[in-house]
Amino acid sequence: MTRPSRGRHPDPERALLEAGRRLFARRGYEAVSIDEIAAEAGLAKGLLYYYFTGKRALYREIVRAAGDALADRTAPDPALPAGERTAAVLDAVIAWAKEYGESTRLLLAQHTGADPELRAIIQAARDRQAEMMLEGLRQTGAELGKPPLPETPVLRHAVHGWIAFIEAVLTQWLEKPDISEDQLRELLLRAAGGALSAARRTSASG
Repeated sequence: MTRPSRGRHPDPERALLEAGRRLFARRGYEAVSIDEIAAEAGLAKGLLYYYFTGKRALYREIVRAAGDALADRTAPDPALPAGERTAAVLDAVIAWAKEYGESTRLLLAQHTGADPELRAIIQAARDRQAEMMLEGLRQTGAELGKPPLPETPVLRHAVHGWIAFIEAVLTQWLEKPDISEDQLRELLLRAAGGALSAARRTSASG
């Protein structure tokens, strides 16, 4: 197969991904056509089918990229004081949610329809966030001289529960941003404390 000309675009695939992300963020998946994505990217429609099998495949890659961006941005910063890292991570999550728009809502919700590949992308993003949070708890606790939380199923359920809470609150906030970002961060921080306290007490009672 002859490779389509790149023309004035040094990276047509990236241009299509960015065009799709912008349009999906503004209008949602269902309302956007392939013709509109190609026009937004300044490329011929045929190039979209060269790099992707269709709109759904393009969407999957946009969601995958959104998950990768979330992981990159929310890795705890060891240069920050231990007590400030969780708030910094939440600030990064909020900024990411605003930037990725519709892709954020898909990652945070579970409206994947009959698309097992998309569900797998979303679950992998969630599992990666949970592992990062557990590692962050270990590092922060060690630096603060606190006894480590036992690595139990209870703790893992608590961390996944906190992630689910973040997802639900962010989804609601994106639809109706009627509290400030400071209030949003404080709400998510307090929920983290509650989830960890519940995990400690449950583990101790078991």
